[in-house]
Amino acid sequence: MLALQADLFGTPSHVAERPDDETVAIVRARLHATLALVKSATVMPWPDMLAIIREDNAFRFAKDVLPPAEGAALWAEFDVEMDRLYAIMNEGKEPDLGD
Repeated sequence: MLALQADLFGTPSHVAERPDDETVAIVRARLHATLALVKSATVMPWPDMLAIIREDNAFRFAKDVLPPAEGAALWAEFDVEMDRLYAIMNEGKEPDLGD
């Protein structure tokens, strides 16, 4: 909705603009580095849930800087690896059912 609403002060919106090639290259490199990190990890590579959530969100939103097919493919790989790491992290933990 925000992208459709005009700015009250007449400032042009930059929401639909694609980032420049340098920014795309930086984001691409960061996403590939993060993907390599989670693929090589035998345990969750971040120290706490807040850091895990922050990295997950950073990847989720940064993928949108890339061309859609490329971003979707990287996200699919990242998601599989994160599921694997969550399973390792939660291995042997019984859910607390509030008994």
